[in-house]
Amino acid sequence: MPRPKTDRTGQIGGYWLSHRPNSKDIYCRTWYDPATRQTRRASLGTTDFQEAERKLIDWVARNQNLRDERPEDMPLETALVRYFEKQAKGSASETQVRIALRFWSDYFPRNVISELTPERIEAFIGWLREKGHSNGYINRTLAAGRAALRRAEKRQEVRSVPFIEQLPPGDPRDIRLSMDEAAALFDACQEPHILMFLMLTFNTLSRPVALLELDKSQVDFENRLIELNPPGRKQTKKYRPTVPITGTLLPWLEKAEQGPLVAYWGRPIKSVRRGFNAVRDAAGLSKDVSPYAIRHTMAIELRKRGVPPWEVQGILGHKQGGYRTTEIYAKYDPDYLSKSAEAIDDYMNEISQRVKRPLDPTRLKELRLSCVRVTDKSTKPGKTKPLGFPRGFDGGAGRDRTDDLYNAIVALSQLSYGPKSFRAPRLGRPKRFGCGARAAGTYSRSLDSARVK
Repeated sequence: MPRPKTDRTGQIGGYWLSHRPNSKDIYCRTWYDPATRQTRRASLGTTDFQEAERKLIDWVARNQNLRDERPEDMPLETALVRYFEKQAKGSASETQVRIALRFWSDYFPRNVISELTPERIEAFIGWLREKGHSNGYINRTLAAGRAALRRAEKRQEVRSVPFIEQLPPGDPRDIRLSMDEAAALFDACQEPHILMFLMLTFNTLSRPVALLELDKSQVDFENRLIELNPPGRKQTKKYRPTVPITGTLLPWLEKAEQGPLVAYWGRPIKSVRRGFNAVRDAAGLSKDVSPYAIRHTMAIELRKRGVPPWEVQGILGHKQGGYRTTEIYAKYDPDYLSKSAEAIDDYMNEISQRVKRPLDPTRLKELRLSCVRVTDKSTKPGKTKPLGFPRGFDGGAGRDRTDDLYNAIVALSQLSYGPKSFRAPRLGRPKRFGCGARAAGTYSRSLDSARVK
């Protein structure tokens, strides 16, 4: 029996790269099959070596059963891909983890785990600093790689992993909103789901992820409480407390439909990053302002208004020692976080005096109506032109959008009942910018078919 070849290009475990004897261009995933005692190949569909190597790593990471691999043999990319695919994917932090792992892949291409020496890690940290990242951001990036390596070691996929240091935390950024800036956020809001998100954030001080997963079934109207932690979810370091319903927020919750409270046409959403950033930019605020800036602002306001520190910690979800079974019953105390609720209501009353539009649930209906597509007859067949009444912002090519309630109702009437030059809109789920309206208790209407005959 001939001795196996030792020169195996790009070998990962029992797999390596090679060409078929009759094709010297296409790279193949190659392995030895002990059952048939033959070398087997599967095409990777590429003639580029780096792409073939990446495809091999991805395949091995997803399919091979690794057991006690030597750090000298296991590529770092394998540990990163397996961690993302089998643990981070689908989690609330999926996007952040993907970005962090990309930094590792970019700096350590085609490196095995044993090559992560302290000197290389220090150089990696320096590389991230050169990109302008803070210690906190670098620590989160390091934590993603550390978690991937520890997972591989814990599951006995690799024998050992190197130590990944953690930097001392930097000074926290003091980003808070003034009263006028907070009012500008509400005035700039043009989407109902973003408006609801802002109301919940200002009134509960909750983290964005908790609000995006908040369902109306978690609202206890009888005791005026919101259970931020849904049933069946295990509490983590990002503790989700039970918070009181403020007087400002109560009518918004009462008029909300069943299901997720922050929803786009009844459907839950994963992130408000783009929507919030659009509102922030329209309000003329700094790029540093994020939903966490609202949480930080409200925490400062509570302390300024004399709320005890333990109440602020409680509503923020900063869990302290001493919380035990008594926490289950404390929330039913009539005075549970009462000073926090009063301070939030006082703050929101001051905001309502500064905004240009009233802060009440009727704005949600107005914003839904502002998404109506309105078009008129055109001299050219198949073309449309705007009706020409004032609009809040453009709704796409050849379409207008309006934030005026009366004009929106008029537009809907024209599209639904006349003039004859318009087709009647079909009922159905509205698409993005699809618009239509949800008014007078009717379901939303998709106006995609409202075109000139």
